[in-house]
Amino acid sequence: MNIVVDGRYQIIKRLGKGGFAHTYLAKNLTVPGEPKCVVKQLRPKVEHPRLLQLFKLEAAILARFKHSQIPTQVECFEHQGDFFLVQDFVAGDDLSKEFKIGHQWSEAKVVKFLREMLTVLGYVHEKQVIHGDIKPANIIRRWDNGQLCSIDFGAARDLSAESVEPNTVVGTPGYSAPEQAEGVAVYSSDIYALGMTAIQFLTGQYPLHLPKNEWQEVIWRDLTQISDRLAAILEQMTRVDCVERYECANDVLLDLETFPLDFGDENCCSNPADSRLTSKLMVVTMLLGLGLGSTAAIVNQVESYKTTVEVSLDDDRR
Repeated sequence: MNIVVDGRYQIIKRLGKGGFAHTYLAKNLTVPGEPKCVVKQLRPKVEHPRLLQLFKLEAAILARFKHSQIPTQVECFEHQGDFFLVQDFVAGDDLSKEFKIGHQWSEAKVVKFLREMLTVLGYVHEKQVIHGDIKPANIIRRWDNGQLCSIDFGAARDLSAESVEPNTVVGTPGYSAPEQAEGVAVYSSDIYALGMTAIQFLTGQYPLHLPKNEWQEVIWRDLTQISDRLAAILEQMTRVDCVERYECANDVLLDLETFPLDFGDENCCSNPADSRLTSKLMVVTMLLGLGLGSTAAIVNQVESYKTTVEVSLDDDRR
């Protein structure tokens, strides 16, 4: 695409097309090295004043954020009657690309995901902002370090200003909390959406495809094998009545403390004794490979190590 916006931003390709805005990958021609950035354009010929208000609100909100997992705003400007928002480019893929029908994330991976995203949400809520549209497509995993980033604050509400009419309906069906359909959003609306996102990855099913009970709560527990602890947390995150949900992100994090801090690291051993046994077996294997011990002697060492580990496990259980 040979388009340059305001003589400064050369459009490379279109990244997405939303309800009221188009998003493009671009190069910033005014900065040495011409770094990539994201240019968001309010949909041409949009005349509804509330959409322009939401667009400007997103710019004002991003300008307040200083967080490594939220894109930094570069600027917001008007050019030839169109409105543009420019922000840093996050090199990565959104989580919708990691989802496949029938493919289920492990409990450990979901716990790690929740911890990371709840930390970001906690920061957003501290700024008196409700994201309003948490879903896989609005979460990017960086290519370089796997860090998760929250993007697209186009549906956000600034509670410190209350500049958006209360009857503004925003969000995505299946993820957005029931009260959002009535134009109401609270902090726990984001918690609901994050819980539904976690349930999607645990079950391998889109939220809209899940059945509901008589209280309009999704039925999902039998579709995945997880601990009762995590199930209880997710059920409280996704209560239909916002009063029955967690009040803030930190409350969810506190309940997640019942899981070990390294629980989300699927590369770690689940038990210290397993780790000790693995280390010793590696040493024994190396000695055998170097010819520094007879096979019989090394087998005896392995059996001895197993006995030691079993005794250690029994002690731990006591």
